[in-house]
Amino acid sequence: MDVSALRQELGLSLGEFAAKVGLTSRGHMSEIERGLTQPSVRVAIEIEKLSAGRLPAASLNDDVALIENFRGLQ
Repeated sequence: MDVSALRQELGLSLGEFAAKVGLTSRGHMSEIERGLTQPSVRVAIEIEKLSAGRLPAASLNDDVALIENFRGLQ
């Protein structure tokens, strides 16, 4: 699953989805969907919540992945 598929599954427009994850720019949301930019940690976590965990924040943001990997080493 990717961000675009999640948005479509939820039946949300780009603007509606952006608002649900805390973004004010449809353009920025479009860039995230197309893989041109990573969402912030906060937005990645909100996307994970909307997906009920099916789209992990760590798969969307390298910093989240780094933190999760670090925690796994302890």
